[in-house]
Amino acid sequence: MAEKKEKQVSSLPRPLRLFYGVGEFGQQLSVLTLNLYLLYFYVTVLGISGKAAGTLMLVARIWDAINDPMMGTLIDNTHSKHGKCRPYLLYCALPAGIFLFLTFLAPDLSNTSKLIWAYVTYIGQGMLYTATGISYTSLMSRISDKPMDRVALNQSRAFISMFAAIAISSFTLKFVEAAGGGDERKGFAIVAGVYGIIQALCYLTVFRLTKGHDRPEPKEAKAEGGNGKKELLNSFKYILKNPLWRWLAASTMLYYTSAAVTQGIVVFYVKFYLEKPTMTGLATMCSMVSSFFAIILLQVFAKKLGKARSCAMGMAIAVCCLLVRLITRDAIFPLYLACLLVSGFGVGLFSSLLVPSLMDSIDYGEWLFGKRNDALVMSANSFGNKLGSGVGAAIQGFMLDAVGFNKDLAVQSATAKAGLFNTSIFVPLTVFSVVFLLMLMYRRYEKKMPQVREELAQRRASAAEIQN
Repeated sequence: MAEKKEKQVSSLPRPLRLFYGVGEFGQQLSVLTLNLYLLYFYVTVLGISGKAAGTLMLVARIWDAINDPMMGTLIDNTHSKHGKCRPYLLYCALPAGIFLFLTFLAPDLSNTSKLIWAYVTYIGQGMLYTATGISYTSLMSRISDKPMDRVALNQSRAFISMFAAIAISSFTLKFVEAAGGGDERKGFAIVAGVYGIIQALCYLTVFRLTKGHDRPEPKEAKAEGGNGKKELLNSFKYILKNPLWRWLAASTMLYYTSAAVTQGIVVFYVKFYLEKPTMTGLATMCSMVSSFFAIILLQVFAKKLGKARSCAMGMAIAVCCLLVRLITRDAIFPLYLACLLVSGFGVGLFSSLLVPSLMDSIDYGEWLFGKRNDALVMSANSFGNKLGSGVGAAIQGFMLDAVGFNKDLAVQSATAKAGLFNTSIFVPLTVFSVVFLLMLMYRRYEKKMPQVREELAQRRASAAEIQN
């Protein structure tokens, strides 16, 4: 079958294309702050062990295996004057900000009470992130069916995400030190409180910006109703039978696992393996700043190579950089920074196209089964993010205890340093290699998507004629 070409033009209003990504700034204040600093906060500030912190994060992610699909189904079956997705941005924005603050609050409690506090605040924050995050990402598929519209919206997200990543990774610890006057307990609380306020404002801005853009449903879809439990089971059945969704969901979870490890370990790695504590901000910035160029060229790559081949190329670049680091063992610091820069371009290209790729599986599932599950499918992104983050954090936490890491020692043992190096290299190297192969599988389906969307448009036009 010949591959059909789609018109590669974005038809969205300019303000929406430019500023939709504001919500991503709010998301990154939660996601990146947790990935980069929560394990460090739990171990060195709250005072719980790495093993206990890793177990907590893994348990919370197991709960997400239940919570995220439930939230996706709830959104898919929401009918309100604000649309399907926008109500959750309105009503959950402030609670999400509050729980982000509470997660980085370290009250003076007993060891057992500290652990209970950590479980309640972290799981609560995760549930509110689910409600806001799935709603925010699902909005893209409801705003437009056109692939380049979706790429344009995600490009806005990626630009703002990149700026957020640079700011959070480069300045958070400096803000913590300045706000706390050297007291990290006080500093983390103040900074997380400010981040929580900004996060809530970002979600409310997207709510206002997308008024009138949450695509209306056919009247018969609103009238269906039905048994909620049965609807959830049927929706699960449809997405699990969707082969494109399975490939992309696996890629999502693997990627976020690797991201959690590489982001969470960088503070420990630069401070204790490379023994350059003042260079932590520079290293994290180098790993993220080059994604700026990937984002600028995002639509070029999507048009010329397609999403699947662009993602595969990004993973191949990251793998090559990791192999260089493995050979040199990061003994040459400027070369280490150069590898972070080049790898950041490849990872940025992949991550910026991941959400638009998942949206292909929404259309593909509707084409296969006649059932559209925007939010449930996009819950794979939220679930993959959080499960991956939990698994990555558990890997780090157990590794720190297993190799005898001691937070009170400025110079760690050879065993501890070897553990830091092996974790930072071999986890992402394995994951990126597998994801590269999965992206080649995705390419087989991407070739079919122009025909899929054309047939869906014909079905909708026929249904509209019958309805009228």
